[in-house]
Amino acid sequence: MEEEHKLRHPVVSGLFYPDEPAELARIVTGYLEKVDKKKLHESIEEQTGIEDASRSVPLVVVAPHAGYIFSGKIQAFSYALFMNASVETAVIIGPSHQKQFKGISVNLDNAYKTPLGNVNVDLEFARALVAYSGDIDHIEDAHLGEHSIEVQLPFLQTLMEGVKIVPVLFGQQSLESSVLLKEALVSVMGGTKKSCAVIVSTDLSHYHPHVEASSLDNRLIQDIRDMDPESLFTHIKESRSEACGFGGILTGLMLAKERGRGKTAILAYMDSGEVSGDRKKVVGYLSAAMY
Repeated sequence: MEEEHKLRHPVVSGLFYPDEPAELARIVTGYLEKVDKKKLHESIEEQTGIEDASRSVPLVVVAPHAGYIFSGKIQAFSYALFMNASVETAVIIGPSHQKQFKGISVNLDNAYKTPLGNVNVDLEFARALVAYSGDIDHIEDAHLGEHSIEVQLPFLQTLMEGVKIVPVLFGQQSLESSVLLKEALVSVMGGTKKSCAVIVSTDLSHYHPHVEASSLDNRLIQDIRDMDPESLFTHIKESRSEACGFGGILTGLMLAKERGRGKTAILAYMDSGEVSGDRKKVVGYLSAAMY
């Protein structure tokens, strides 16, 4: 019997990004073209010691998930690193904003729809993650209204034709759940011949004055530079830094240490006040890469 085709429909199309395909494609391409690739690769080489960064595909990138008018410029820095890359499966890790649940949820819908078309889910990879642990589940309604994964897709579609995704949401985030997801990813990646990358979808501090936001975000950025997940988690718990998707950052850092070269680079940072002009309540946006 043929399996039922399940399509996850967009919920922030026309809100966070244009719902008209040509306009969406133009905006995403425009953001990507504005990234100075030469300067970006030089910065990565300086921060990591990696030679010829233009030929090195990151294992993990961190990208924001706000409306494109606010964060698209920063998002583009992460995706610019995939412009000439061959990635078959992109694991996208986001926080669940709309539904609370314990553990981790992997969506097993067949595809995600956007104005640019459908993005297929790598069901083999996704099911392998769910099978790895009883704390990794498929909680479909957690994904239905969640935007953190959706807003990454038009950038992926623009750069990586045919890429498949693995949509992962954290419920209650903790160091333990991040360790579990890291171990699951190490296991599944180790058992596949597909080229894989991980996209961590997160914004940083929320609704603080600009100066306070800068202090909070700089502390988190330094923990990423230091590749110190324990310190990052401690600072989050103590409210000395903020990131709505910190679980994904922790997972990415640990994954880069275990499966990568243990190198990180900060690509770009700004807050929403640079767009809105309101410096009293801002949201921080970060682009980073882990190798």
